[in-house]
Amino acid sequence: MTLDIWLFAAVCLFVLAFCAVLRVIPGPTLHDRLLAVNVAATLACAGALTLTVSAGNLIIPVIAGLIECIVFVATIRIAEVHRSEVL
Repeated sequence: MTLDIWLFAAVCLFVLAFCAVLRVIPGPTLHDRLLAVNVAATLACAGALTLTVSAGNLIIPVIAGLIECIVFVATIRIAEVHRSEVL
């Protein structure tokens, strides 16, 4: 039995992304919650890239990149709408 180091790294990054998502729920301010969402999306995208190396499937980064773009656009839009709460 061999340990696939890329798969282990992907699992670790997904666990860290999940921890960042847990920070969104009790976040004291909108700014803190938006930052936690961006960190979670970035860690999940990094986990998807390492999973691509492990699995060898090239559709994974495409889907992860699209989801990442949607999350970033949504957080930018929320920050623009609630500008007074963020500052």
